[in-house]
Amino acid sequence: MLGACSPRHPQWTTLKGEAQGTTFTIKYLDTLGRDLSLPVDSLFRVIDHSLSLWDSTSTVTRFNAAADSFTTADRHFQVMLALSRQHWGSTRGAFDPTVLPLVRAWGLGKQGRADLDTTAVDSLLQCVGMPRIRIPGSWEQTADGSLTFRKSAPCIQFDPNGIAQGYTVDMLALLLRARGIDRFMVEVGGELRSSGRNDRDSTWTIQIDKPITGDEHVQQAVVPLHERSLATSGNYRKFIEVGGKRYGHTIDPRTGRPAMNDLLSASVIADDCATADALGTALMVMGTEAARQWLAAHPEVQGYLISDDGQGGYAVWTTEAWPR
Repeated sequence: MLGACSPRHPQWTTLKGEAQGTTFTIKYLDTLGRDLSLPVDSLFRVIDHSLSLWDSTSTVTRFNAAADSFTTADRHFQVMLALSRQHWGSTRGAFDPTVLPLVRAWGLGKQGRADLDTTAVDSLLQCVGMPRIRIPGSWEQTADGSLTFRKSAPCIQFDPNGIAQGYTVDMLALLLRARGIDRFMVEVGGELRSSGRNDRDSTWTIQIDKPITGDEHVQQAVVPLHERSLATSGNYRKFIEVGGKRYGHTIDPRTGRPAMNDLLSASVIADDCATADALGTALMVMGTEAARQWLAAHPEVQGYLISDDGQGGYAVWTTEAWPR
């Protein structure tokens, strides 16, 4: 972290660390020179206690353990379910955070790798689908802010990981704006949101990686990001191997199986990072052609798709409005 800033000579402050099991970077210009480490850490803790599957006392863990109904005043959890239902509808089920039972069956959950049982996977499809969770309307909220969510079966599980990092970025951006800060870049686990101009007084520029295996980050493209959010999803670094065959970590909630298509990476630019995060996951499920068709029908977001060209290389496609 940079040192204290003078109110007369404001300097850029950078916060870096790890939270929710992933790294984060926040860079901001504050004319008052405030160190926001404590409020940032506090926000991470609150969101973690709401949405972490690794926290046995978190709201989402308790919801997953509930047999039928679950009542909570946790606003982060309430918003996550509402947003997830919205994106489930807009992507026709390609984005579906109730896929958790299938993720675990394929050995992609925190319990480790599991033997693949096709019959069991097929039966778990009965536990998947956002409509299987009844999300109450705001008029049903009690005086203390509580809402009661109902599950159609005890096996219904909610996994916010496909949208939670983007949502966290949005919440951090709100924290900065609430303190009068309008020049910043927030990044959590590779999902980003920018505002204003950077420390060189130019548009923020963000790197998109080549879809290569391993931990190395090789530049595929650089995109200017102005007052918007960017999220990238990919199958090239995380996979499982069953019977000598590699499967990407993205599960298609509509089939119950890994999304086997030629799309290697999908980057999405949207107004908010939760939307970009969710749509990146959904496009990976759809595959290249369906993703292109979906993006063409939704000009409010931009997309950058990298596919396997079948000849050992990559094919790149972008929406017309993708920033150059």
